[in-house]
Amino acid sequence: MGIFLFESRLINSSWQSKKRSHSHPAQNGNPKHPVTLQTRCGFFATIKSLPSVGCTPEVNEADYRDYSSSFFAGLSGRDRTGKTVSSADYNQDGRISYAEAHAFAKVDEKSNDLPISTSEAWLQNKISPIQKKAILTQSISQIFKTARPEQRYVINSLMKKFSLDKQKPAKQILGDIDNDKIPTDEQHAYLKRLNRELINIAVEKQIRTNGNQKDIAILDRLVKCESGSWKK
Repeated sequence: MGIFLFESRLINSSWQSKKRSHSHPAQNGNPKHPVTLQTRCGFFATIKSLPSVGCTPEVNEADYRDYSSSFFAGLSGRDRTGKTVSSADYNQDGRISYAEAHAFAKVDEKSNDLPISTSEAWLQNKISPIQKKAILTQSISQIFKTARPEQRYVINSLMKKFSLDKQKPAKQILGDIDNDKIPTDEQHAYLKRLNRELINIAVEKQIRTNGNQKDIAILDRLVKCESGSWKK
């Protein structure tokens, strides 16, 4: 099993795109190729179409706002300065999984990054833009029912930031927000993270409901890999 954490730090945009394209589990990161036989999964600072925050000019480590800082804080329980952070053991099994650290980073990281994992890249690639819009006509509470503990943490935390109503359709909630009242790129990113989290949960449900055994087997393998941890 291989676990990879990528956060592009070079300025060369072609290098960044190449590295982040490997978030997809197919051979060479190409969605048109079959999924690799090896069990691999990765966690990435942002989607392949965006540059990540990466390097920071900050000298004081307490001011770092990058994905890897948040990810390892969630995984270890301490930030770069050694300060204890809230536990990311969202399923309360006594250990912090990579997926839980990834969830912690989605809420903790104060940047315009859109963190993504291999399974999430795979899920996002399984549906069309039209299908995504259809998913968001469901209420958040409906989508929430099949969420794993770490996904529930992300949804609850991000909704709390904007005082959103879980009973309303996701599309209505996100559409009703006055963009002029969201002053920072970071807050816009939080809303985009919420949008993507809801879609990931709903697509996983669709795949398991449709009963395509090949897709279910791939998904199970990726979820199992991402659910691993330092503590076996």
